[in-house]
Amino acid sequence: MIKLENISKTFTAQGVSFKALEGVSLEIERGDIYGIIGFSGAGKSTLVRCINLLERPDQGGKVVVDGEELTALSPRELRGRRAGIGMIFQHFNLMPSRSILDNVRYPLQYRGLSKPEQVKKALEMLELVDLGGKANNYPSELSGGQKQRVAIARALACEPKVLLSDEATSALDPETTQEILELLARLNRDLKLTLVIITHQLQVVKNLCRHVAVMERGHVVEQGEVFEVFANPQNEVTRHFINAASNLSKAEALLRSKPDWLNLLHGEKLVRLTYLGKGVSEPVISKLTTDYQVSINILFADVELIGGYPLGGTVGIFSGAPQDIAAALDFTRQQNIKVEVLYE
Repeated sequence: MIKLENISKTFTAQGVSFKALEGVSLEIERGDIYGIIGFSGAGKSTLVRCINLLERPDQGGKVVVDGEELTALSPRELRGRRAGIGMIFQHFNLMPSRSILDNVRYPLQYRGLSKPEQVKKALEMLELVDLGGKANNYPSELSGGQKQRVAIARALACEPKVLLSDEATSALDPETTQEILELLARLNRDLKLTLVIITHQLQVVKNLCRHVAVMERGHVVEQGEVFEVFANPQNEVTRHFINAASNLSKAEALLRSKPDWLNLLHGEKLVRLTYLGKGVSEPVISKLTTDYQVSINILFADVELIGGYPLGGTVGIFSGAPQDIAAALDFTRQQNIKVEVLYE
């Protein structure tokens, strides 16, 4: 559905040039939910704005959407094609002096529809995002999550094939964020929408996306299926991004700041277990306890299901006979789990 070829973008201000993107190439399949993540300043928002040419790439870059090269279109042709690419933002961008109905109806005024047709379509979109009863309200009367639903309804009014989300959940609390993610997943499924999600929130990608690209300083440094990228990060930026959001990094931080906090007994080991792939299916920790007579005191855990498979890991103190601990760790390694002895 979306193909980016050699996308670079240079900004110039007061005679100083800055390259926000450099040689980015991506392919996003029809109907996919594709996440683009990275730390602040990585180039994520610039990249997503190049997809609908709100930012035009430097010469030589190509943007192809649904088989058509947008970068080759005239301004007039491009305005027509943009109707097929909806976009939602962090701060909603609603017009405060207009009702919710008129906010959603706004883009339809330029589509050749009569006012009754515009109203009918806008009401359908509000029903789609579960705000059918708010048509006559104003943005100031809605919660943040409701405002984002209005923004989504407006973005869908022209029946786009692609929906771009630029940090659309960053201003929302965790519960509301989850509600918006569930709505986007439903729209992807029911409307066959292709979603591109720009975010710095790792949990958004884990909960919603199927594929992900990791950006750093204007480059895509890693990309692939969400589970594979997060389970086996190949780039230092990806590893740093994942560790920054993980409870497991707390163990190493404690060891660095307070090396004596553990008070390990003779023979005990502080061990970190990290799931490496989709092959992990057994309840490994309970098996170590029953089959190898190893006691495990779990100190930190950060395990969740991504696509039905466990992702994350555990840090705990392994206690038992030395030969039993060694056998337990050997067994664990055979289960597609990375074993690291952090302290002993």
